[in-house]
Amino acid sequence: MNLMRSEILGLDKILKGGFPRPSAILIAGPAGSGKTTIAMQSVFTASEKKEVCMYVTSLNEPIAMVNNFMSKLSFYNISLLSTGNMNYIPIGTETLDKGIYSFMWNLEESIEKIKPDRIVIDPITAIGSTLDKEAKRRFYYDLFLRMKKWDALVIATGEFTKEELMTSDLSHVSDGVIYLSDDEVNKRRVRHLEILKLRGQGYRTGKHPFTITDEGVILHKQELPEPDMPYSTNRVSTGVAGLDTMTEGGVFEGSTMLISGSCGTGKTTIGTQFIAEGASSGEKGMIVSFVESDKQTINNARSIGHGISGHIASGLVRVLYTNPSDLEAGEHAIKLRSMIKEMDIKRIFVDDIHVFNDLMTPFDAKDHIKLLADIFRSNGITAMFAQRTDVNETMRDINDYGMDSSVLLSLREEEAKTEKTITVLKMRGSAHDTGIRQFEVRSSGVDIILPSSQ
Repeated sequence: MNLMRSEILGLDKILKGGFPRPSAILIAGPAGSGKTTIAMQSVFTASEKKEVCMYVTSLNEPIAMVNNFMSKLSFYNISLLSTGNMNYIPIGTETLDKGIYSFMWNLEESIEKIKPDRIVIDPITAIGSTLDKEAKRRFYYDLFLRMKKWDALVIATGEFTKEELMTSDLSHVSDGVIYLSDDEVNKRRVRHLEILKLRGQGYRTGKHPFTITDEGVILHKQELPEPDMPYSTNRVSTGVAGLDTMTEGGVFEGSTMLISGSCGTGKTTIGTQFIAEGASSGEKGMIVSFVESDKQTINNARSIGHGISGHIASGLVRVLYTNPSDLEAGEHAIKLRSMIKEMDIKRIFVDDIHVFNDLMTPFDAKDHIKLLADIFRSNGITAMFAQRTDVNETMRDINDYGMDSSVLLSLREEEAKTEKTITVLKMRGSAHDTGIRQFEVRSSGVDIILPSSQ
């Protein structure tokens, strides 16, 4: 089967390779859901790569107006219209007034002349809107039958609610149907893409979150290369001597560790020591925070005897703070992936992943956290993730997201005072201390109290 890339970041992973050619794909959804953005991004990005593309619009808008609302998107390169690779075909009311089949024959003449690889019709629902139900059904069946002879990927957009789509003739005649929605999750709007149909090809089911940025549409599920390095048996220090002892020498290079605990248990302190330890050995590190600003991170590190400001000035440590109210998870992951490649990061600390549970459905949050872990593993980065838990949560309640190791920090009351404890719950590929150990946060950092034999 001949597959064509969608040219939408992350979508080809969901499509398991791309769209079949030839095929007719319907992108449906309510107004403002991103249909035109996806269609335009597909043809303009493909045109940049020397595909011959055609954009057919039935909105009766002049090219100047299209330019006005699309020019903010980086993929929209108006100069492509002069190269012959990108062809703009407007359909005015005067064209449709001559008859719907006259329009179709004229369109096919253009296709025969241009021989496009990829065609967008935006929106197809405006064509034939004046026909009665039976005439419209016949026209759509005829049009989509002809599309299969064009030897191209045809992407048509249509404004529908999901209920309307289920009974639409267009959903039946299309080879594939993608539905875009704008859902409320935890009192925030989250865009989702769902593949409802794709003839002759498997695909990933379910609703997939996406973001519209200046770069266009970005699916949160990105395409990641397989790690190009074998799983390392080399150990790296966590920066906490007692934790190195409990893990029998530190964590494995390129692995992921989850530090779970309620507020005030010391998660950020351990993560900061981990980054500072690497920087002291010349390893570049990054603190990705949704909790504390750059200045707060530096001040807190100083309070436990780790002055990372010098490492920041030298370029060994980078602090990336994002206010949760401004966070777009997919865009953030793309930015993070780019930064770690540019800086050759070796260690990373994410504080705290609970933010994703506030932004997304539990399923989407779990997927996104696994995505971040995969990004780090595929780049050979040793990573720590902090996860805020409720005070009453126990080790049985902890979701470790499939990470290589997991540590639980807890608070307990002993003789009218509160003590902090640490437990290594999991250490893939290694034995570890299974005891519940007391620790203190001192001006020099975390000090774990171990039995004298250790």
